[in-house]
Amino acid sequence: MAFPLSRIAFLGLGTMGEPMARNLVQAGFPLHVWNRSPGRGEALVAVGAKVAATPRLAAAEADVIVTMLTGADAVDQVLFGAEGAATGDVAGKCFVDCSTSGPRSARSVSERLVAAGARYVDAPVSGTRGPAERGELVVLAGGDASDVERLLPLFQAIGKRVVQTGPVGSGHTLKVILNGLGAQHLVAFASLLRLGERAGLSREVVVEAFTEGAFATPAYRGKRERVLAHQYEGADFVLDLVLRDADLCVELQDELGMPLPVHRAARSEIERAVAAGLGALDLFAIERAY
Repeated sequence: MAFPLSRIAFLGLGTMGEPMARNLVQAGFPLHVWNRSPGRGEALVAVGAKVAATPRLAAAEADVIVTMLTGADAVDQVLFGAEGAATGDVAGKCFVDCSTSGPRSARSVSERLVAAGARYVDAPVSGTRGPAERGELVVLAGGDASDVERLLPLFQAIGKRVVQTGPVGSGHTLKVILNGLGAQHLVAFASLLRLGERAGLSREVVVEAFTEGAFATPAYRGKRERVLAHQYEGADFVLDLVLRDADLCVELQDELGMPLPVHRAARSEIERAVAAGLGALDLFAIERAY
């Protein structure tokens, strides 16, 4: 029997989670929210959400439990730790992980939830805070096709497109691959911007070519003003998390016996920038390492 979509719990109200949860409320979904740091849910209460004291209590009031957390360890703790969302009766419920947790975590979490009678879909999202606020994320959904189909109204409230990637774990696999590509783009942009300046080109000229030329991407265009202004505080996505994502890609390479030297070199550059104290800044702050 299909699970209902009448009650949603949303766990994790950070940079991405808060606007995603807001879009769900505004789409008419009754929402219980929880965040590790208290107070983050108050703005959502004003638009109709209810705040739960613990993940377990949030899940008890929900048919679908969405997690948007900082990675696999956080997901494991929020689901299975003390007062975790999966520590009560979860039979018939569906858990949806939108975090960037990696395929290994997805498979492990799924096994534990299915053993308890629940369903699981891994649905990481591609995009930063701006697209999250506008409901324009791309949802990469892995799981039973009927479960993904059932969740489409929820996904369509937070995203402009849903990519059905295959079985459980495939959503996180695609996210790792996509972020691996992004890491290489980032290092190329930052290092070649600095090389261009060193060669005597103005910053404005190089950035215009990068954001309007043959290799322009939405990510480059979206960061144009930040880069031109050297403004990397108040980040949408920090360099520490880029390193986490690059490590997940290395983990996947090792698992499959396919090391990728270019990605590993990019990862080393990101690690060098984080070691230089840039980890809490916007990801494009990596240019300061050059």
